[in-house]
Amino acid sequence: MTSRHGNPIFYQDGRPAIPLTNLRLGQRGHEGDHREEFLQTLVYDHPDVIPMAEIEPAYRPLVSVCTELNTSAGSVDNVWITPEGGLILGECKLIRNPQSRREVVAQALDYARAVTGWHFEDLQNAARNARKDQAFSLWNLVREQTDLQEEQFCDAIERRLRFGRIMLLIISDGIHEGVEALASYLQLHAGVHASLALLDLSIWEGVGGGYLIVPRIPLRTVLVERGIVTLEGERGRFIAPQPASSSTSMLKTATASESEFYAQLDQRLPGQADKLKGFVLSLKPFGIEPEFGKSLFLRWQSQDGSTLSAGTIEPTGSIWLLKTVTDARIAGNQEAAERYLEKVASLIHGSVKRYENGTIDVRGSDDRSIRLPTLLQFPAEWKDAIANLVRDISGK
Repeated sequence: MTSRHGNPIFYQDGRPAIPLTNLRLGQRGHEGDHREEFLQTLVYDHPDVIPMAEIEPAYRPLVSVCTELNTSAGSVDNVWITPEGGLILGECKLIRNPQSRREVVAQALDYARAVTGWHFEDLQNAARNARKDQAFSLWNLVREQTDLQEEQFCDAIERRLRFGRIMLLIISDGIHEGVEALASYLQLHAGVHASLALLDLSIWEGVGGGYLIVPRIPLRTVLVERGIVTLEGERGRFIAPQPASSSTSMLKTATASESEFYAQLDQRLPGQADKLKGFVLSLKPFGIEPEFGKSLFLRWQSQDGSTLSAGTIEPTGSIWLLKTVTDARIAGNQEAAERYLEKVASLIHGSVKRYENGTIDVRGSDDRSIRLPTLLQFPAEWKDAIANLVRDISGK
């Protein structure tokens, strides 16, 4: 089978170019470690090889927890967490045909079902057993990388386990064609609230005995999120609905970063996520579209393709308007952005601050960043200010 990646060339100035050879794991001549275990070890030791910035930016950085995590559905190949409590399960398979592709998807979804309803201690104990280290602590993995307290971090993981809000990654060196056909298959397994992405790692034998790893994302994210959640004691359980006639009626192709962003926000500022969702929806008539990554970006785009930021909202609840002025300056109307900042500052009894490097932002009355709970006390006024900003920039 030929790779759909173009063959990379190794080049050094003054030397002949060397074409690299595609390494097909598990094929004759590539036995031994060059199997699924190779992928499993690779992504455990080097989680940065997984391009989460392109798959789901809210699930960054990946922190490796363990391999071979035991569940009632079998052993999960790889487990990662994020400093904010995101949970990612990985299945590494050499996929050679549509049948094996469907089987590995079903297996990954079974893993999600198996851990749905676990408690934090269930995950930690399973990880301790997998690592053969009873002193292992999930908190110690991330404590230097998170702004959460230990109790908040544990609760963040607990919530995701309880309701099955899990990111599933299927990692292979052979996911190529027919990815769209997964939609009709996935609807038969829609009993979890998981997000599924496929990652193809093309592996090339490099110069000097090393390897070149080229990631490709055949399927960015499918959210499998229709199901009935029932609570039995302190545990959550999903009941899968009956398959619908439409192949896409139970799926939506979307960004799981949206749900992850709101989960992080709700963890830090309970009640603010629902308020923000309603506010963001109210901006749609003005052409403001939310863009979710590690933060939420309130984007407006003109017909010529230029963009304008109405604000960047972090999951911590901080709001930044620095880019609003930069974008408006590029659009030739910085004054419109400055009027917007002045209006926002007046709402929160703050001030517009001008820095020596030329940037401008709004600070609260305590000279700190704008806080979401404060600004959301004035949703109508904030919405009007954004509407005026868009009108002034667009000239309509």
